[in-house]
Amino acid sequence: MENVELRIYWVPKSIEIRKEGEQRIDCEKTSFVFKYPILDGEDIERIAREVSSNRDNYLFTLSINEIVEKIDQAVQKWLHPDYPLRQLAEKVIPVITGYDAEMVRLELKQYIRMFRKKELLRFLEEEFDNPAMLDEFRPRKSGGMSKAFGPTSIFHVFSGNVPGVQIWSLVMGMLVKSAAIGKSSMSEPLFPVLFAQSLAEVDEKLADTIAILPWKGGTSELEEPAIQSAEAVIVYGSQETVEKVREKVPVGKKVLSYGHKISFAMVGREALTPDHYYETIYNLAKDISVYNQQSCMTPQSVYVEKGGAVNPVQFAQMLASELNRYNIKHPRGKVSDEEAMSILRFRNRYQMQAFENEGISVYASAGNTSYTVVYHDEAGFEGSPLNRSVHVYSVETLEKSLPFIKSFRMYLQSCGLAVAPDRLFKMADLLGSFGVNRICTIGSMNQAKAGWHHDGGFNLLDLVKMTDIERDVEQYLERFDPDVE
Repeated sequence: MENVELRIYWVPKSIEIRKEGEQRIDCEKTSFVFKYPILDGEDIERIAREVSSNRDNYLFTLSINEIVEKIDQAVQKWLHPDYPLRQLAEKVIPVITGYDAEMVRLELKQYIRMFRKKELLRFLEEEFDNPAMLDEFRPRKSGGMSKAFGPTSIFHVFSGNVPGVQIWSLVMGMLVKSAAIGKSSMSEPLFPVLFAQSLAEVDEKLADTIAILPWKGGTSELEEPAIQSAEAVIVYGSQETVEKVREKVPVGKKVLSYGHKISFAMVGREALTPDHYYETIYNLAKDISVYNQQSCMTPQSVYVEKGGAVNPVQFAQMLASELNRYNIKHPRGKVSDEEAMSILRFRNRYQMQAFENEGISVYASAGNTSYTVVYHDEAGFEGSPLNRSVHVYSVETLEKSLPFIKSFRMYLQSCGLAVAPDRLFKMADLLGSFGVNRICTIGSMNQAKAGWHHDGGFNLLDLVKMTDIERDVEQYLERFDPDVE
C-alpha cells in the first residue's frame, strides 16, 4: 500500500514547527498520513506576531485591486481539472469526509468559482459605495472623507462539515487587509491549506499573512492566545461551539458568529403543473442531498401547496423516489453510530404516530438510513436529524403556513421558493418579517451568491471600522497653507 504524507497545516515560511503528530487514514490502495503541528500557547503567540507583522509590511500596502487580482490568479488555477492541488483535493477530501467523490468534485468546482475576480468585485461593490476607501480616504456624499480599516488580524474558527466554506472566511479577511489564524477542524482540515498553497504559488508574501492550524476545539491553552492576539474573531459551528468561543472574547472585540440555522423550502401550486413538477422535485432532492444536509442552507422542511397536478402526498412519495435515485448516483456514505441512531429514532417516532394518525406517512430507504421523508397533512415546523432526512407539510396556501415558523425566527436562514412571479414580494415580505434572510431558487439552496448577507448581516462592513475626516477640517486646514492668501 502506498503511503502519502500530507501537511494539514500552513504557517509562514519563517516559522519552524518543532514537533508534529500523525493521523493515518487508509483507503483501498493508499494510506494517507496527515501531519499536524503539536503546539502550545507560546507557539500561537509567535505565529500570531509573524502573520501580523507580514500583514503590516505587505498586505496592508497592497491596493484592493491588487489583492483581488492575486486571489483571482490562485482561483484560476483551480478551474483547470489537471491542476495538481485540485486533483489532490478531489482524491483526499472524500476519504476524509466520507462524502461521495463525484459530488465533492462537482461541488468544489462550482464553489471555487465564487471567488473569481468578477465575483469579488461584485462582493466589494455590494458592501462599499466605493471599495477604494479600503485603500485611501475617499469623498463622502455628505461631505468630508472616509477610509475603512480592517482588523490587523482575525482569528477564524472553522467548521469542518462542508468542504470549502473556510475559503469564504479567509477571502473576507484578505479583502479587508487582515492577517489570519485559522483553527481548522480535523473533520476536514485540508482544503484551506491547499488554497494557501495556491496563494503562495501566486504571491508567497501574501500567503505568509495566513496560518492554518488544526487543534481540538475547546483547547483553552491555544484558543485564548489566538483570541487575545487577534483584533476580530469569526466563528462557525454549532450553537454550543459559538457560545463557548464568544465567552472567551473580551468585551469590545469584534465577533462575527455563524451558529446553528435552519432552512426550508416552499412549493406553490404553480410549480406543480405537469410541465414543472418533476423539475421541482429533482432540484429539491439535490438541495437535500448535497453534503448530506450538513450546510445550514439545506432544507429540512418543505411546505407543499394543494391544488397542483401533483398533490402533497404524491409529492412526498416522488421526493423519496428521487432521493433514492440520487443516492444511487451519489451515495450518502457512512454516518456515525450516533447519527444513525438519531435517524432511526426520527423514523420510529413518526412510524408510531402513523398508526394512530392517517395524516402522517414515512417514506424511507429500506434496510439502511440513506434517506427519510416524513409527510404531514397539517402544517408545522421542525428540524430533522439531517443526512437526507426531511419533513413535507401539506398546506392550503403557503401564506397561511408561515405563522408556524415565527417562533423559530432566531434560527431561520434560507428559503427555497417556487411560486408565481406575482406572489414573490408578498411572500418575501412575510418571510423577511419572520426572520428569513435569504430567498433563493430551489435547486441552488446550497449556493449562496457573492455579496449575500450571511445570516442577515454584512460580511466586510461588519469587520471594518470607518475613520472620517469632517468637511470643516479640510476647510480649517487650508489657512495653514502658506500659499493661500
